[in-house]
Amino acid sequence: MRNFIFIVILTALLISCKEKTKPDSSVQNTNIENLTPGPIVNESLSEEQLDKIKFIQETFNEVYPVSLDETITNFKRDQNPDNEITVWLNMANTFKPFASVNLGQEKLEVRKEAFKLILMRSMMPEKEAISSSDLKLLSENEIQEILKNYTLEVKPIKVEKR
Repeated sequence: MRNFIFIVILTALLISCKEKTKPDSSVQNTNIENLTPGPIVNESLSEEQLDKIKFIQETFNEVYPVSLDETITNFKRDQNPDNEITVWLNMANTFKPFASVNLGQEKLEVRKEAFKLILMRSMMPEKEAISSSDLKLLSENEIQEILKNYTLEVKPIKVEKR
């Protein structure tokens, strides 16, 4: 299940990186299989950062089940972890109100779909996030309610070729 979620998220990330390019652009498509996590660039994080990361991991644990240690390691890979923490905190603050009114095991798939929409929205404009998320369970009203709570600008993921 964890590998499936990882593959889904990586696929979403790659899809979201599509930009309109000029013919002479150096932008290239990359297969997911060719991606590897970058190196750890921050050997340590502050207590304040760790507290925020713990909140993020706890918020998304049931819809994105990654251990706290792995989550911390992932943030250590970021050139600027504070920027990524800000994005993920905004995602968590967008997700929490929706999740709090969609409780219970029977609504887990709905919460997962909401997480996917929020993740996509963090990387692309609303319309693209909706079309890229392949939404089947969320109503139009729920989609709009979720999206109105997301307050940050789009931040596409850039993949560095090494």
